[in-house]
Amino acid sequence: MEIEAALDRIDTMRDDMVSTLTELCRIPAIGPTNGGEGEGKKAAFVQGLLKDLGLKVEHFDAPDKRVPGGKRPNLVARVGKGPRLWFLCHMDIVPTGERKGWRCDPFAPKAFDGRLYGRGTEDNGQALVSVLSAYQALLKSKTKPGRALGFAIVSDEETGSAFGAKHLLTQDLFEPKDAFVVPDWGVSAGDEVEIAEKSVLWFKITVTGKQGHASTPNEAVNAHRAGAFLTTSIDANLPGKFRATDPLFRPWNSTFEPTKHESNVPNVNTIPGEDVFYFDCRVLPVYRTKDVVATVQELANQAVQTFGVKVAVEVVNQESSPPTATDAPIVRELLEILRKVRNLRAKPVGIGGGTVAGPLREKNFPCAVWSTTDETGHTVNEYARIENLVADAKVFAALMAGPA
Repeated sequence: MEIEAALDRIDTMRDDMVSTLTELCRIPAIGPTNGGEGEGKKAAFVQGLLKDLGLKVEHFDAPDKRVPGGKRPNLVARVGKGPRLWFLCHMDIVPTGERKGWRCDPFAPKAFDGRLYGRGTEDNGQALVSVLSAYQALLKSKTKPGRALGFAIVSDEETGSAFGAKHLLTQDLFEPKDAFVVPDWGVSAGDEVEIAEKSVLWFKITVTGKQGHASTPNEAVNAHRAGAFLTTSIDANLPGKFRATDPLFRPWNSTFEPTKHESNVPNVNTIPGEDVFYFDCRVLPVYRTKDVVATVQELANQAVQTFGVKVAVEVVNQESSPPTATDAPIVRELLEILRKVRNLRAKPVGIGGGTVAGPLREKNFPCAVWSTTDETGHTVNEYARIENLVADAKVFAALMAGPA
C-alpha cells in the first residue's frame, strides 16, 4: 500500500497517543441532563489538538442555558474540497457510577496491563485520539490525503444528540455526496462494521396514588406497589408480543429493559403516593415504536383498574433510522481496508445501541460505524486497549489516504 510510511509512523506515536488520551480524559465532560457542566473544558483541549495539526477550527455551537457559557460546543475542521469523508466523534461521557469499584480515579487515567483505565477512555476518547493521530501520521510522513476530509467533534451523544449531531444537520454543513465514519462502536476482534441500528424508545411511567402512613394502608393508595406490578407486567409482556428476530442484529431480538427509578419517600413508614420509573427499549425495524407504546398504555390501563391509581405514559426519547446499504461505497471500502491493514474478514451487522450515525442516516447519509473495543464504555473500570488505539489509527489513516 502507498501509505506504508504513515502506518509505520503510527507505531512510533504510541506513547504520545497514550499521553494525549490520558490528558483528554482528565477533563470531565458530562452533559447537564446527567448532572454535569457540559463539554466546554474538553472542547478547549480538543481545539488545541486540532490547531496543532494546522487545521482551521470552526464552531457550530448549540445554545443551552443549562451549562456555563450557555453553549454546547461542536468543533469542525475541513481539509480539501469535493465529496467529503467525515470522521464523527463525541466529547461527552456518562457519569462514573460508584467510584469504589474503579481501579483508579476515573478522571486520573492509569495504565495497567496494556489498558488505559478511566471514564471516557474507550467511549469516545480512543476514537478521537486515533482519528487525529491518523491525520498527524499522514502529515509527518508527507502522505497527502487522497480525498476531502472532515472532522466533527460533537457534544451530547450520550443524551440524544440534540445539541450535537442533530444540531450540525441544521447548519448546511454536509453535502449530499458526503459519507461518514463513526468510530463509536466495535467488538474486541474489530471484525464487525455496524450499518444499522434498532429503533430507540425510552418511556417514563408516572404512577399516582395517595400518600399515607404505613400503619393505615387502607387510607392510602400505594403507588409503589402499583408501579412494581406494572414494571413486572411490562417486562413480562413486551418480549412475548414483539418476539421477531433478525440475524443482522446484535442481539437478534428487540429488548425492553426497566432502568431508572426515581426516589419516592425518604422514610420507611410512609406509603408513597407517587412512583416514577423508566424503560429503555431497542426495537427491531420490523416493528413500529408506536405499537410498543400502545401496548404499554393497555397494560397501564389494567394497573389503573386493579389498584385505583392514575398512570401517565410519556415518551422521552424516540429515534429510528434506515440502515446503510451493505454495498454502500464507504462500507465496501472499510471492509477492504480492514482486510489489507488488519487482515480481518469483517462483516456488516446491526446493533441495539444508538450512535450519532442514527440522525445522519435519517437524512440518508451513508455511515459506517466501526472501531475496536471491549465495549466497556458505560461500565465501572472503563478502559481502552492501547493496542486498539494504535491499530485503529492505521485503519483511519488508510481511509484518509483514499479509496482502497
